[in-house]
Parts: sequence; C-alpha cells; structure tokens
Amino acid sequence: GSHYTGEKPEGFIALQIDAATAFGSGEHETTRGCLLALEYLLQQGRSFNNGLDMGCGSGILAIAMIKLWPVIGAIAVDIDPESVIVTNRHASMNGVGDKIRAEAGDGYNVPLVAQKAPYDIITANILANPLIEMAPALEKSLRPGGYAVLSGLLARQKDEVVAAHERL
Repeated sequence: GSHYTGEKPEGFIALQIDAATAFGSGEHETTRGCLLALEYLLQQGRSFNNGLDMGCGSGILAIAMIKLWPVIGAIAVDIDPESVIVTNRHASMNGVGDKIRAEAGDGYNVPLVAQKAPYDIITANILANPLIEMAPALEKSLRPGGYAVLSGLLARQKDEVVAAHERL
C-alpha cells in the first residue's frame, strides 16, 4: 500500500496496491496463487507480448504481467466500473499506466477485448460459474499455445472448471 515507507525486499518485484473498493490486494489466496503462477511461467522461460486480465478488480494481475514481462501490453476488464478507476490508479502508481488499457463491461463482450485478441496469456481470478460460462470466449481469445491462469474457485469446483476448459 501507499502507506508503506520501508525498503522493498531484495530480489522481489514491488507492487503498490492499496486496499480499495476493488478486489485484489495480493493478500487473498486466489490472487497470491495467480501471482505465483505468473512467476512460475517466467521462471520456465515463457515470454508474452499481449495479456488480458479478465475480471481485473484492482488491476494487480495486469500490473504483475507488465512487471514480469516489460514488453507486454495488457488489457484489463471488469464488469464493475469502479474496478477500472482503481486499476488505472494502481497502474499509474506502479509506473505502468501507459501499458494498460482498462475498460468496464461484460467480460469478453467488451469490444476492446476482441480488437486486441488473440492473447498470449489470460488471467481470470473470478468465481467458478463465470469461469465455466466464459470458457468458450476465453478459448476464442487465447492464441494457440497461449496460457490461461484461472483462479477464484474452491478446491471442490476445480474439476468442473478444468473440464469446461479442457473440452475446448
């Protein structure tokens, strides 16, 4: 948060995210899991140029993508207009405001999503049912060989979410 004035830990990438009116401070297990998955992809030597953060909340995952892969451009979409305001503020606070375009709207139906597709990587840290319902749209938006980082579900919902995406 912006209240932190200490030194950033060596060997880490600092993300400044204030607790706000949008989900995604990095403290919740699903957000943390997405951040760890992104870090894992970096460690595996994966590189990305075009990212989408679906259900962006605070914008933390779009910002993380840019911090991990500085050449990437990212689209951040959320159904809640307040999330777009918060995402833009966090992007600016983290020095990546020029690399993120945030828009409010109905998920993959936002025109900007189709304009910038296909994506090398898509993150979606939302609930299980929307993940399942949005699986066909994710498949159409993800380039062949691209990566989807999905979270926001309970362990007992995993098989259903995975099955919806693997079918595609």
